[in-house]
Amino acid sequence: MLEAGRTDMEIGDGLKQIREENHLTQEELGFRLGVSRQSISSWENNKSLPDVLSLLRLSDIYQVSIDEMLRGKDAVEQ
Repeated sequence: MLEAGRTDMEIGDGLKQIREENHLTQEELGFRLGVSRQSISSWENNKSLPDVLSLLRLSDIYQVSIDEMLRGKDAVEQ
């Protein structure tokens, strides 16, 4: 379990939620990140986690901190 906010099993749920809030398909996001749609699916289904460079790019695309993406907005605001 992560120290605060989401458990490791909920990280994928958070990544999916923020992608959908930004009106992107897995394919569109994969193209922007330079990874396959299958990679995005694996992250969102908690089969794997994005690497550090992908996290940085996700942070830039969504204009949120990596901490907020991984822990959730509620955990960051505390």
